[in-house]
Amino acid sequence: MTTDSHREPAYGAQMATYFRLPKALSLVIQPVAKSPIAITRLVSETGLAERSESIPVERAFVVSMHLTPASAEGCEIWVDDHHSRITSWPAGGVGIYDLEANPRVRNRGPVDWVHYHIPRETFDAFTDDNEVSRIDSMEVLPGTVDPVLHQLTQIILPSLTQPQAFSTLFLEYFRLLFCAHVAQKYSTSMNRVTRPRGGLAPWQKRRVIDMFREHLDGSIRLPTLARQCGLSVSHFARAFRQSFGTPPHHYLVRQRVECAKLLLSETNRALCEVAQQAGFADQPSFSRTFKAAVGLTPGQWRRQMSIANRISSS
Repeated sequence: MTTDSHREPAYGAQMATYFRLPKALSLVIQPVAKSPIAITRLVSETGLAERSESIPVERAFVVSMHLTPASAEGCEIWVDDHHSRITSWPAGGVGIYDLEANPRVRNRGPVDWVHYHIPRETFDAFTDDNEVSRIDSMEVLPGTVDPVLHQLTQIILPSLTQPQAFSTLFLEYFRLLFCAHVAQKYSTSMNRVTRPRGGLAPWQKRRVIDMFREHLDGSIRLPTLARQCGLSVSHFARAFRQSFGTPPHHYLVRQRVECAKLLLSETNRALCEVAQQAGFADQPSFSRTFKAAVGLTPGQWRRQMSIANRISSS
């Protein structure tokens, strides 16, 4: 099964369609330069007579908090087409689903469920920032009552109908608290890892990489980068070199060359256009820098790649 990149992520109105519901309240919590979590409330007084539709593969988890107990017939779950029936699922019970495993569900009684949609990159950022190993999988016996998550859900519910009920700062800390609780309680791989001292923290590295990517023309300055990382210029320069193995300027040049390679191999744009889009001042400086880094001029490298592609496809 392949990921359908044209589908919206499985939350909000998109999630409602999978459960054959007309609508669903939702909220996305995404602080600046951070990965999101999305909260969706699924409510039906008549329940789900048919099992939910397949959800396209997505690198994300759904943590489902049930505010109502399962029907008298129990709650039925399919994961990778393996069927199970949970006969006892009280209010406050939780289920966790990997969206790469085609989870589907049926509950014939009334439902009031809150689904937390967490991309893997959100958990990756959280574990990196806290210097613990990344989450491979999460395990929970479906229907297990989680009093902490139940209470957290009750706290955040007003935000679904009143988006201004909580401040941005509150929502950011709620996101961190949610990730901390779920990761620690349900992850099978939350072990301490060691990060070499002296370099940039994971969140600082991500911030720097993103800023360089957005400013290949060199318009971003060292003091700005240092300030974004909360460091002095001298401390930032030392930490950057330890993390990336090269000074900031050399790293930027390397990223320009990699961007140029991509444009040369995937487009037919003129060299002057490639130079401009890759952040070089002009075509001559582009050609000099590219040859110094790669050993060929941009034109020679493009021709070589074209020949190699023809041979491999013949």
